[in-house]
Amino acid sequence: MANLLKQSKFGFSLLFISFLLIGLGHIYQSSLNELYMVENHIFIHSILELFSVIVCFAASLYGWKAFEETKNRTFLWLPFIFFVVGVFDLLHFMTYPGMPFFLTESSLEKTGWFWIMARSVASIGLLFLTLSEEKKRTINRKWIGLYTFLFLFCVTSFIYYFEKDLPILIVPNHGPTILKNTIEYLLCLLIFITFINTLVKYQKTKLKADLELLFAFSLLLLSEFTITFYTNVSDVFVVIGHIIKAFGYLFILKAFFFSKLQLTFQQKQETEKDLKNTQVLLQSFFDHTPDSITIMDEKGMVLTVNQGFEKVYGWKENEVKGKLFRDIMPELRENIDYVVSEVASGKTMIAYNTTRQRKDGSKILINMTISPIKDEQGKIVQMAAISRDITLQREAENRMLEMERELKEMVRKQQGVIFKFIKVGEDFIHTICDGELLNSLKIKPEQVVGKKICEHPIEGISDALKDYYEQSWLGEDVTFEITISHITCVITLKPVIVNQEVVEVIGSCIDITKLKRTEALLQKSEKLAVVGELAAGLAHEIRNPLTTLKGFTQLIDSQKGETNRSYIELMLSELDRIEMITNEFMAVAKPQAITFQEHDLIKIVKQIVAFSAPQALLNNIEIKEYYLTEYSDIICDINQIKQVFINLVKNAIEAMPNGGSLKIIVENQNDQIVIQIKDSGVGVPKDILPRLGEPFYTLKEKGTGLGLMVSYRIIESHQGTIAFESEEHVGTTVKITLPYKN
Repeated sequence: MANLLKQSKFGFSLLFISFLLIGLGHIYQSSLNELYMVENHIFIHSILELFSVIVCFAASLYGWKAFEETKNRTFLWLPFIFFVVGVFDLLHFMTYPGMPFFLTESSLEKTGWFWIMARSVASIGLLFLTLSEEKKRTINRKWIGLYTFLFLFCVTSFIYYFEKDLPILIVPNHGPTILKNTIEYLLCLLIFITFINTLVKYQKTKLKADLELLFAFSLLLLSEFTITFYTNVSDVFVVIGHIIKAFGYLFILKAFFFSKLQLTFQQKQETEKDLKNTQVLLQSFFDHTPDSITIMDEKGMVLTVNQGFEKVYGWKENEVKGKLFRDIMPELRENIDYVVSEVASGKTMIAYNTTRQRKDGSKILINMTISPIKDEQGKIVQMAAISRDITLQREAENRMLEMERELKEMVRKQQGVIFKFIKVGEDFIHTICDGELLNSLKIKPEQVVGKKICEHPIEGISDALKDYYEQSWLGEDVTFEITISHITCVITLKPVIVNQEVVEVIGSCIDITKLKRTEALLQKSEKLAVVGELAAGLAHEIRNPLTTLKGFTQLIDSQKGETNRSYIELMLSELDRIEMITNEFMAVAKPQAITFQEHDLIKIVKQIVAFSAPQALLNNIEIKEYYLTEYSDIICDINQIKQVFINLVKNAIEAMPNGGSLKIIVENQNDQIVIQIKDSGVGVPKDILPRLGEPFYTLKEKGTGLGLMVSYRIIESHQGTIAFESEEHVGTTVKITLPYKN
């Protein structure tokens, strides 16, 4: 990086100096021409041209040598291009006005056309090289050399022979003609295209060689422009242009050869170094690998062995070297002869398991790979045998197989079902499935294992399971109930996550049919217990209207007239009330089938309030109702919902033994209907709140502890929630949330 930065600074400095020279030449052209001694022009021009010629021939020579090493297209064409440029520059130098006789007299016509030919070949050739891909080429360069010399001969002869007939490029004391400057500008365009292409390439490679080429093309571009400014061949601009051109060629030589050729030679050295390191590594591997490596000739005679051979077989190298491998273990001779003959015929024995004998006579299980070693002509000259003692490994594998068998047996005897599945594409495939529950479902493991979920033997179950499988494959723990062939099951899915990605899902299935039946019986028992406790209140409430009826009936018997009408109406009202209370009692006490239908929750609450009013009145409790919503339709089983509200209202009444107030609020919150039951009773301690709803856990002396548990289950089955908030000596609030009817 430091060299690249240093090179960049030098190149930019040189470009700056070149621009400065051109600028000063324009401003102080007359003064510079006076300072510049014309009699020294031939000498200076000759030195600069000879420098350019030497650089071109050096580039050609280095390119010729580089192609022998790299076979690269760039180094195939570049030697011939720069050889032609060097020859034309040499002819331009030899035919320059004022030079000695060379074949013919020197003249502006010959030297101008040789200059143009040199610049044209350089511009076109460099553009060709930068646009072409660097590919390996195998070609006879003699033909290219022959065509190159033929081209030089034809062009040189043409210029010498038709010198007087060629268009004039330079007018004495007037400088270049329009034709010459036009050609120069066209060449400038080619160099500019070459510069752009190299710039794009440098942006990708950031190579030092490409940066130096950018400086070279910049200098050549400046040189071509400068040559169009002079008015006389002895003008100072001619010298400036030649100086800039010489530095441009120098950068080309440095870029193509002092960089790329040096890089090529460095790569060759690195390759040789890598080869040597590889040999060292291979030798180290041979000496220190724990596996046994034996090198034999094609007849099976041991040539050399490594240290691993002694660890595996027990023999040292000097004990087996020069012996036939079969003589080391004579009891296994036939087996060894067979293996050696197979490998000698060109076959490779890969992962060949066999039994071998150690020096101490013990038998070991060997995993052996024997390969033939061939020379350049493909003839088998040696054999290499790599052996590994797998006795302990095989014992471990046998133990693992036994453990796997035991594990499968345990899974098979598990009361439920244990299964695993993976996702392949858009399908789920079971990899394990076994358990005693499969027998109850009349399914064999092979009907599930290895099969897609859509191929499940139970019809219709795939649609019920797929959504849950998808959810668990996203990384979530999933638990759900499902009925399979009249058996109610709870399935739990646990994803196995490796590197934040689900690789498989482990599932378990448990039969909870009996548990469900027990739960239903508990619900019925709790309902009967609630009805029994309410019986006293109902009887008292019924006794009061009966007393009224009896009294007014007696009055009717003793009195006659219009006043009897009001008594009769009151008697009828009380009778209706008795009928309503009796109906509610029967609805709660009588077992009903669970049926989800649309009901008005406010109407249900009002019925429960009327039903519970007698007990509240007996306990000096005032029930207040607040209905803050007009729409309260829900989908529910009315008997179960009534059972929940009766339980909660009864609990609230019992929590206020000294009387109080009971508030029932029905409102709308977040598009759900919320029912709050607030009492002013003794409250529940905070450490007990989390245990509410546990079976057989109760604070009542004669309670069963099942009422809240049943209430929780009923609300959950209705897709709702139930929560308790309480403060001792202040009261308790029960909040029930239920979804509206969709």
